[in-house]
Amino acid sequence: MKIVIVGNNVAGTFSAQNIRSLDDKVEINIFTQESYPYYTRVDLPELISDKTTIEKLIVFKEDWYQKKNLNLYLDKKAIQLDPKKKILYFEGESEPVSFDKLILALGSTPNIPPIKNALEMRDNKEGVFTIRNINDALETRAFIKNNGAKKAIIIGGGLLGLELANQIKDSNLDTTVVEFFPRLLPRQLDEDCGSMLKSEIENRDIKVILDAVTEEILGNEKVTGIKLKDQRVIEADIILIQAGIRPTTNLAKAGNIDTDRGIIVNEFLETSEKDIFAVGDCIQYKNQIWGIIPACIEQSKIVAASVLGLKKVEYKGTTPKNTLKIIGLELTSIGIINPSKEEKGGWDILKKADKKNCCYQKLILKDNKLKGAILFGESQALSYVYKKMEQDVDREEVKRLLELYTYGCENCGNEYDESKMDIPFKNLPEDFKCKCGQTKEGFKRKE
Repeated sequence: MKIVIVGNNVAGTFSAQNIRSLDDKVEINIFTQESYPYYTRVDLPELISDKTTIEKLIVFKEDWYQKKNLNLYLDKKAIQLDPKKKILYFEGESEPVSFDKLILALGSTPNIPPIKNALEMRDNKEGVFTIRNINDALETRAFIKNNGAKKAIIIGGGLLGLELANQIKDSNLDTTVVEFFPRLLPRQLDEDCGSMLKSEIENRDIKVILDAVTEEILGNEKVTGIKLKDQRVIEADIILIQAGIRPTTNLAKAGNIDTDRGIIVNEFLETSEKDIFAVGDCIQYKNQIWGIIPACIEQSKIVAASVLGLKKVEYKGTTPKNTLKIIGLELTSIGIINPSKEEKGGWDILKKADKKNCCYQKLILKDNKLKGAILFGESQALSYVYKKMEQDVDREEVKRLLELYTYGCENCGNEYDESKMDIPFKNLPEDFKCKCGQTKEGFKRKE
């Protein structure tokens, strides 16, 4: 059997690896329009600031593919697909490539918001960039050096946008982050943690503008800044747009495969066409798109079994999960982190906010089950969270884990329960008093 995988990203690479672990004889061919073997995109901002090299970004060198008996074809852009004849056409190639089973790991492309001049100035390389691959990072780095750029704007306060801002700042540029939503990382953080992160970023001399709509990119053949909807103008020599991603679906559409926002798949990651599968950022399952590495890895295991006819496990979706470093601080966001007020009772939120040490820990329980968590600045609870997600937990155990204590007033018995307060007891002002008039010194920690 001949399996062809289009895409050498997380989803494509791990699909190939998982297929090989299940079958050591099947032929596996990986085609990618990239010029490099599988590399980590998370560290692309460090390539711009010269803190890393292309060699260090590459996770699997070419000898890894050889040892796994995987055929890797670089600089191959698939442009047409005939599902009935089971053939693929590639740019600049007259002969098609045949397959018995096909996996589309097409990944995603940067989302460009409807900002006047954005797309044109990016495509014409007039100082507007999106960062999605090594070449994007290299072109950005070259533009900064060749044009003596001094001021940068990052449109988008998401995960990559903030790390990009950090690395651009380290390249000695005056840096401003412009975010559409009223807080940073709106999908990963709640309002309190978002506020703490904003303060920490501003302490690093990076400006942050929230709740701001970018209306137009200014400049004639070379960027000079942006204009916001409220008519404010912010000057810049370079603009980087990191406003999310869109599933890549063009090849699937060319083959008349069912698509919506992404390539539509079932629980076995099968598309609407027989023997054609899809995996990773490009897919849409039950009206949802993930676009996160944990989902790609989970899906790659299922598609590996499916393509070999071993339909033992169904895909049921992936719990939103992000663990990474932002501006040098550990951040984990997993599951439900901000239950809506409309959702009915049973929710129990335990959190510890220590602004002095830039630490925020929040665990969300519902009916004694762990449903979500935010861990920022400290990660001692990380293994517990991963182990206990969606399982029954003991509230007192969680309090001990977060080092949340109850302090009792020795005069009237009134309690200060840190799990229900926004400020740890030790961070209360020295003039704090109980309702009975007792001072802070008159409280004792309960064991």
